[in-house]
Amino acid sequence: MNLKMLGWNIFFETQFQLFKEQGLSAGRVLKEVRHLYTVHTREGILEGEVSGRFQFKATDKSDYPTVGDWVALRSLDTCCIIENVLPRKSAFSRKGAGNVTREQVVAANIDHLCIVCGLDGGRNFNLRGIERYIAMTVEGGAAPVIILNKVDLCADREDILLRTKSISGDIPIHIVSALSGEGIEGLSVAFDAGSTIAFAGHSGVGKSSLINTLLNRETIKTGEVRESDLRGRHTTTHKELFFLEGGAMVIDTPGMRELQLWGNEESLEETFSDIHEAAKRCRYADCSHQNEPGCAVQQMLTDGSLDMGRYENYLDMRAELRFLESKVSEKKRLERKGREKELSKRIRRFKKH
Repeated sequence: MNLKMLGWNIFFETQFQLFKEQGLSAGRVLKEVRHLYTVHTREGILEGEVSGRFQFKATDKSDYPTVGDWVALRSLDTCCIIENVLPRKSAFSRKGAGNVTREQVVAANIDHLCIVCGLDGGRNFNLRGIERYIAMTVEGGAAPVIILNKVDLCADREDILLRTKSISGDIPIHIVSALSGEGIEGLSVAFDAGSTIAFAGHSGVGKSSLINTLLNRETIKTGEVRESDLRGRHTTTHKELFFLEGGAMVIDTPGMRELQLWGNEESLEETFSDIHEAAKRCRYADCSHQNEPGCAVQQMLTDGSLDMGRYENYLDMRAELRFLESKVSEKKRLERKGREKELSKRIRRFKKH
C-alpha cells in the first residue's frame, strides 16, 4: 500500500530523513497489544516489537509506540524491530490513572477526535464531560467532532441538540443511530480519504457499534449495557486502526471511566471561548473570576448569559490543570536532580580510578 493512503505527508517525510539515512523503513502502527505491534509498511503488514536500544532510551510510557504512530523499523522477513517513533503531529492524551504523574497517549497522529455520547439516558450524555473531551482534543492538536448516538432512543432530540450547541461553538455535531442507520451516511462522508479519526467516549455509548456500521461488517466485538446505569462493559480491550471504504482510517479506543486532563491551561481558551473573551473585560488582569469586583465573567452569571454548571466546570478544570502543571514541574525537577546525582557519581569514580 502507498504510504500516502496511510496518512504519510511532508511532515513525516521530513522527520524520517535521518532514519532513512540509517537504512530504516517507515511504517504505521495499526494495533497495539501489550507492547506487541502490528505495523503497516510498504512491504505489507508486519508484527514486531521495540528494540532493546529503544527500551534503554525510553524514559516514559508515552515514548513507546501507540496506534496511529509512524515508526522507523528494521524488517526481518515477516516481522520487524521498531527502532524509533517519529515525532507526533497530534495526540489524544490523558493523565495516567492513579497518583503517578505521567502521560498516557490514547491515539497518535489523528486529524479528528469523535466524542461519542449515548442518548439512551443515564450518564451517557453529559455536557460537562463533552467540555472535558473538547479541551483534551484541542490540547492534542486534533479537531473535535461530537457524535450523538442512539437517537432512536431519544425522546426529545431538539432539546438535546440545543443543549449541545450551547457548548460546542463551531464544532460539527452528528445525530446518528448505529442501530437504525439514521445519520450514518452523512457521517461516513464527513472525513477525507487519508485522514485519521479516533472514536472516544464512555463504555456503552456505542463506539464499536458505530465503527462496525461504518465498516459495513461486524469487525469489533460489542456488548450489552447494564440496565441499572446504562453503562457498558469494556468490550474494546485494545486499540486498533481500521480502514473505511472511503479511504479514511478510524481508531477504536477502550471506553474511559476516568478522564483526567493532560496539558496546560491554554487548552481551555478555545473550549471556554465565551469565558475567555469575557475575561478580557475584567477590571483586573489577574482576575480569578470568583470574588473580584468588576469581573465580567461574574456579570455573565448575573445576567444569565453563562450557565452556572459550565462556569463551575471551567473552574474545576482550570484548577486541575494548574495542579497538574505543578506536579509535572516537580517531576522534571526530581528527574534533573537524579541525572545530576548520577553524573556526579560517575565523575567521582573517574577521578578515583
